Amino acid sequence: MSAAAVPVTAAQAAEPVRKRPRIFYLDLIRALATLLIVLTHFNFHLRDHGGGYVLTFEPFGIYVGALGVSLFLIISGAALTLTYRRPINLKRFYWKRFLNIYPMFWTAWVLGTLYYFIIYNGRPPNAAPARSFIFTLLGIDGLAVNFHFRTMYLLGEWFLGFILLYYVVFPLLLWAIDRFPVLTGVVLLVAYAATVVIMPRYFPGYPSAMILTTRLPELAFGSYFVLYVRRVHWAAVVPAAGVLAVSAIFPEDVGTTIVGISAFLILVVVGRYVAIQPVRVVVGLIAKYSYPIFLVHHVVIWQVIQKINVIGFFPIQRYMLLAAECVIILALSVALVRVTDTAVDFFTKAFKGMSWRPEALEAER
Repeated sequence: MSAAAVPVTAAQAAEPVRKRPRIFYLDLIRALATLLIVLTHFNFHLRDHGGGYVLTFEPFGIYVGALGVSLFLIISGAALTLTYRRPINLKRFYWKRFLNIYPMFWTAWVLGTLYYFIIYNGRPPNAAPARSFIFTLLGIDGLAVNFHFRTMYLLGEWFLGFILLYYVVFPLLLWAIDRFPVLTGVVLLVAYAATVVIMPRYFPGYPSAMILTTRLPELAFGSYFVLYVRRVHWAAVVPAAGVLAVSAIFPEDVGTTIVGISAFLILVVVGRYVAIQPVRVVVGLIAKYSYPIFLVHHVVIWQVIQKINVIGFFPIQRYMLLAAECVIILALSVALVRVTDTAVDFFTKAFKGMSWRPEALEAER
């Protein structure tokens, strides 16, 4: 979420980072995945309230949100592999991941909870036992909810908790792909096949799409792509499009994997032909704020749909509502980045160095 899909904040700026040229196809796919996630939740709430939906709900036989997540996973693997050369400094890697994720997530969660506390007369919808706060503190409350834990989940979806688990295993996964590419690929595919067969049969109440081994092929594909693919020939679009045409015949988890990888390859090629300056600017803006957009969009969409009667909306009204919500989401995302920067700067100044030593004692030395 840096190159792996998060905006640059003050916390990141405090760390010396080597300048790297932007890779347009990664920004393009990140921006498109962000829009697909927003469109997914917009469509869900709009349809649920009788307003129909915008565009398609299930392209290529899979849920449109699943396509967005799959693309995010692939670019996460690709971007991290591009950013970190071997051997990885584990301390620096995990500290940077921490700074990229947690300050903004905690800031958004606190602001969102206080907002709901006020408008719902002191009874926010994410109220839960105090002991469940550990899930929110760790950023995995959205993931835990899907495995039947009661949490204080409010924003971020299950994907945030999942990507945190991926960060934990990424250094080991990259080392294995780098050193033993064939063997690692075989092991990942065996684990994947076992998961998609076992989970629906023996654990039907749990979402197999949120299990790490189910998504490892997408995550690893991003790394393999960066390490071993120099250029995608335009002709690769043909078989990739063929896969998309028949993807509906596959089970959901398998379909999501092959659709995500095929769409990624097509978009890499498409990126070479649409990389004009106006497109670059728009794509760069969405990609830069993809993480705060991810954090705030669900709350915005939910609040708007509570206030507008969408029953019987004409298509033009649906598009206007989507456009209005996108503007609000982007504005709040920019504001969230600035508030987070301010909060990080405050706590950095307050607790650095001899922060616990009274100033009077320092003056006596």
